[in-house]
This record gives sequence, C-alpha cells and structure tokens, in this order.
Amino acid sequence: MTEPRRYRFKPAALKQPASYALDADRLQADDGWELRLAEVDAAAFVNHVMQGARMMRLDLWVAGERRSLSYTGAANAWQSDPDAATFLRLARDTLRALDGATTGLRIALGETGRARWGMFIIGLVSALGGIAIFVAALASGISQDRLAAAAVPMLVLAAMGGILTVRYGPWRKPPMATPAALAGVIDGIVGTLPERR
Repeated sequence: MTEPRRYRFKPAALKQPASYALDADRLQADDGWELRLAEVDAAAFVNHVMQGARMMRLDLWVAGERRSLSYTGAANAWQSDPDAATFLRLARDTLRALDGATTGLRIALGETGRARWGMFIIGLVSALGGIAIFVAALASGISQDRLAAAAVPMLVLAAMGGILTVRYGPWRKPPMATPAALAGVIDGIVGTLPERR
C-alpha cells in the first residue's frame, strides 16, 4: 500500500489551516471525517466570484451526507495564493482517485440542491424587483431625466436576476463532467499557479 498524499492549506483567510490525506481509495480530513471514494454517489464542483471573493468547492456525497473541500480568497489575488494552488491540487487528485474508484460518476458543475434553488429564487426576486421598480417609476410620473438616470441600475438588476433565474432554473440540470475531464481542466489551471514553499 502506498503512503497517502498529504495536503495542508488555509481554506479561507480567517480559518485555521486544514489537513487532508488522500490515497487511491480514501480521503481523510484532520477534523475527523473519512470518506471511502468507491462509496461516493454524487459530486459537484462549484466556482463562484461574489463580492470580491473567489469561492471554490468540491462537494462529495455518500448516502446523502455531504463532505466538502473548499477555498475562498480574494478574487483578484487567488492565482498567486499558494493555498489556492494546494486546494486545486487536492481537488484534482481527488477527482483522479474518484475516476479510478467509481464507475459512471458524473460531477455537477455549479450549485446543486437547496443552494441551486436559493440562487434561482434570488434571481427571480431580483428580476421581478428590477422590473417592478422601473414600472413604479414610470407610473409615478417622474421626469424623463430622473427616469433615464435610474433606468440603468434597474435594468442591470433585472438583467442579472434574469441571468440567475435562467441559469439556476429548476427545469435545467447543471452541466456535468466526468472526474477525469474535470481533473484535466483543473490540472491546466494548477500548472499556472505557484508551488507552496
């Protein structure tokens, strides 16, 4: 049996470093959980930028229980952060191990479950709110100059809401990838990132 590969990184600026051990059939976290990779029955990889922060997460489910590997850092500086590089190496290596340990597993790209519904609802409220504010402004009889100045933010709100609504709509399935294909994409990113010293 080969020695497990070890990874240590800070998942976020204000969090303590996390440690993981990975071998061909098992992933262990230093906080006490262990996952047999052959038992993983669903997975998702999430990559968002919100309010100046890049958030990446690999979710793994076994019998409805989720275990996550995650990293959050500054959206404009994550590419020079060795913790981001270590997280992505762990995600890539976990995906490669999953490819060997499972048959037919597909990785959802983006939010799933309740988080996906949450994004849909946020989008719907934003889209309807932007439209409603614009209609209310038209009905109030404000001047054309003031309406024109306020139209851009209202339309942006409605457009962003529309994009979220369509992207996360319950009628749409998230894009899917094989573990090997996603590992290859992440490997291309890892090749451009700094090594931990």
